[in-house]
Amino acid sequence: MSNIVGIDIGVGSIKLVSVSKSDKGLILDAIGETKSPRVEWTKEDKSGKAILEVANSVKLLLSELKIKATQVVTSLPEDEVVSRLIRLPPLKESEVRDALTFEAETFVPFPLNQVSIDYEVVEQDESGRLTIFAIAAKNDLIQSYIKLFKQVGLDLAALESPAVAIRRAVINSVSEKAAILLVDMGEKYSDIVSINGGKVYFTRAMSVGGESLTRAISINLGLDMASAEEYKKAYGLKEMELEGKIKNAIQPVFISMAEEIRRALASFREEQNKAAELLVLSGGGANLPGLAEELTKILGIEVQVIQPFVKMDTSRIVLPIDLNSDGCRFSLAAGLALRGLI
Repeated sequence: MSNIVGIDIGVGSIKLVSVSKSDKGLILDAIGETKSPRVEWTKEDKSGKAILEVANSVKLLLSELKIKATQVVTSLPEDEVVSRLIRLPPLKESEVRDALTFEAETFVPFPLNQVSIDYEVVEQDESGRLTIFAIAAKNDLIQSYIKLFKQVGLDLAALESPAVAIRRAVINSVSEKAAILLVDMGEKYSDIVSINGGKVYFTRAMSVGGESLTRAISINLGLDMASAEEYKKAYGLKEMELEGKIKNAIQPVFISMAEEIRRALASFREEQNKAAELLVLSGGGANLPGLAEELTKILGIEVQVIQPFVKMDTSRIVLPIDLNSDGCRFSLAAGLALRGLI
């Protein structure tokens, strides 16, 4: 079994994926999830109780899956990461970081001595000019993750932007060469990621998630949130179900989400001088009944729900979930676990 695991610490749940590689390809060694404590553990917490709650949940999950990992790769929340595509003149590798620090003053909304900056070279043209995807995060946030995994007893091998991590799941399951707009639907927020030729070009957080749709059903139909969630999962945007009552309830939120995606598609076309070829859905809300069909109808683009484990050998373990229907919820954890393997 791999000694590195990918862990996605979400608002509602903590998901874990462990992947290894053999001569025959990628192997899924472990997959599972547990509920995430409803605590703002990355905020200031002098007592350390919030971090301890999350650490105990992670330990329990590792124990249940019988994982003896020593290292973990995890991700920061996309809405707390600042990213920007930057173009630089021809520079030596040693000069890039100085230039990046200078550029960061124009887009990082915090004092630069309070943040850490990383980058990836997206492309280099014939004259040596660079296009760089830069990422900045507050040091306090990074320290929270370091403290968390010290409590768990794992070394933090890498702390990534969700966009960079989930790109690996896209490359491994959809295509490395396609021009793709990815929408990763979380509980409170969704992330939009532009991927072209296997590289990330822009990201943005969207303040619409699965909870927004559930709340719309709850308010419009007078249901408690638990019942509204079940109706959402069962009927979604299917017009013929329950006389279209569920679809009508969530339609305003869906239209808002679709418009945000439309703007991202326009940004993609402007940035890449080409249209996105495919819209890929991932995350907990990706399998909402009728969602892919409605987005295709409104946006006029092919829509796919990601299957992050389709190219892996999944026969070595007893799967706790149906990968065909629920695999999309583990896309980020899978992308984190693939670090260094693809």
